[in-house]
Amino acid sequence: MLRRFITLILFCIVGHLTAPANLAAGGWKPVTPQDLKFSAADIGDPEADAAILFRDGILTDDENDGTSLRLYIRLKIFNDRGRRFGDIQLPYKVELGKITDVEARAIRPDGTIIEVEGKDIFDKLIFKNSEGTHRAKVFSMPGVEPGTIIEYRYRQTYPKGFRYFQLELQSDLFIRQLNYRIIPPLLSKSDVRYVTFNVQDDKRFQPVWDGAFNIKVENIAPFKREPMMPPELTVKMWAWLYYSDELEMKPDKYWRDYAQRLNNRANAETKPTKTIRRIVETLTTVNDKPTEKIARLYHYVQSEIQNIGTRDDHEEDPDKPATVASPFKVNNTADDTLKRRYGTPREINRLFIALLRAAGFDARVAELTTRDENFFQKSFADAFQFNSEVTAIVAPDGGLKFYDPGTQYCPFGSLAWEKEAVTALLYGKKDARFVETSVSQAERNGEEKKLLITPFADGRVEVHMEAKMTGLRALELCSEMTGLTREQQRQRVLTTAKDHLPTATINEASVMISEAVNPVQAVNAAYQFTLPQAATPTEKRLLLKPALLTRRDENFLSAATRVNSLYFHYPWSESERDVIDIPAGYDLEQLPDPIDLDIGAARYRATFVRDGNRIVYERTLLVNAIFFTASQYATVKAFFDQVGQADRALISFKQK
Repeated sequence: MLRRFITLILFCIVGHLTAPANLAAGGWKPVTPQDLKFSAADIGDPEADAAILFRDGILTDDENDGTSLRLYIRLKIFNDRGRRFGDIQLPYKVELGKITDVEARAIRPDGTIIEVEGKDIFDKLIFKNSEGTHRAKVFSMPGVEPGTIIEYRYRQTYPKGFRYFQLELQSDLFIRQLNYRIIPPLLSKSDVRYVTFNVQDDKRFQPVWDGAFNIKVENIAPFKREPMMPPELTVKMWAWLYYSDELEMKPDKYWRDYAQRLNNRANAETKPTKTIRRIVETLTTVNDKPTEKIARLYHYVQSEIQNIGTRDDHEEDPDKPATVASPFKVNNTADDTLKRRYGTPREINRLFIALLRAAGFDARVAELTTRDENFFQKSFADAFQFNSEVTAIVAPDGGLKFYDPGTQYCPFGSLAWEKEAVTALLYGKKDARFVETSVSQAERNGEEKKLLITPFADGRVEVHMEAKMTGLRALELCSEMTGLTREQQRQRVLTTAKDHLPTATINEASVMISEAVNPVQAVNAAYQFTLPQAATPTEKRLLLKPALLTRRDENFLSAATRVNSLYFHYPWSESERDVIDIPAGYDLEQLPDPIDLDIGAARYRATFVRDGNRIVYERTLLVNAIFFTASQYATVKAFFDQVGQADRALISFKQK
């Protein structure tokens, strides 16, 4: 079923989705006197940088080549800061279609019209992940200045038979007029359904039927974007218009029936064959403890089965037809994956389940929505929400353990961060149910640093640094390093070090990085550098801030207040142990007082101890939570402000 393999978010492709405006063939809509006069004062925010005058579009779902969405967007620039909106990016997901027929122009305050030429519109790879390939049409508007009107239009196409359309009801900018016109297929056995999210007044955004679905809304307040906020779809107003042939609309019964139905299919796919049982007998012994057996099987699928990502992830250029067929066939069973020795994340997960079942474990599929894009809505009875899965082992006492073999390099016993702390649907014949996946502890996702620091009288310091990353921090780094040569990996570490220490002279020959471990347990790196003016010399003293590699002098959370929750991807920790030589010709005059901060979900500790002719500075920071609500922000901000102040503490050396 198509809906189970498409990423939940359409990556803002309908972030520009608007609708309908009886667009004149080949022509732009006239600029009205109201458009020319429209200002920031008209939206009640004199500091606004720009506004959307209208976003019109028409979604036609009865064309031979699939669904076609034609869009027309017009913006007004109010000030110099707003000039940044002249850089346009139209993102799309390759697996869901493409963008064509892009046209754009700028209308300057004096009436001059500047067209964007086709050669100045580029197709750019944004990123690739296990869910697919994300690209964008990008271009820059010429001659943008305060008072300029920007407008562009394009066509978004989806595969024939596509059934789910995300309609964004809010933008980062004020929207004066938002219009949608959706024309469903003339002949369809499915119902057209519509549901809104994060909307206070649902009636305001309800479609009106006149032979097509029309949504017309005026004066929509802008969405407040903040650093480290939850996924956009969890806080921003948006809607789904979708087709469904499901008869069951009651959530509890729908999910129970779905889990039982899919459990039968999963059991067929993960049936232990002779080949699978033989592999289990080879890898395990009767004397192995259960955890040892699971670990052996996990390591086998992670190291011996090639993870190919999603199959649609291999086409680099959507405008060029593939000339060579994909070498990767669809694995219909776990036995297929084992024999071919490659698979998608889903296929690898199901092979692991088959191996576990052959070893006598009650292993099942736990299907879920990753929280990097959205949060699962149990009340919304449609499995299209799901975009991933993990393995769940059910213990005799009913306890659960979760594993994620489908995420390349994921450490044993961990889940990729986006699969932690989410609601998952556990398949089962009679005991299908919703469960909460586990969340790792901060200590497990750590960055541990050890520094040997030698200060000099002129303020310069020489440093030898060793770093060790574990858990999800190691997974992130290893994922970034995938496909790079050893030298490229060294250069990646060197570039990161230079970005963090722009004034330092780094000994490039000293840069080292450990071999990647599969599955990842830890990643180690080391390098040496000289940092000028790290210490402050005075007439008789030398003042040194030992926390050389922390966030320097800026506050971690600078905003005084917050609208959205504070959102960390996963619990995390930092630990640092610095051994500091007392500089020649000086003696220790004063050490900072130790500090200990604790707000429950976050802790910080720093100590300073003299050890002979050296100072030992130890620093630990743990954040053992993912969410802090806006009402908790003041407490969290105060905590990190104190951490920043503590990190600026100085050791005082006095000349002998």
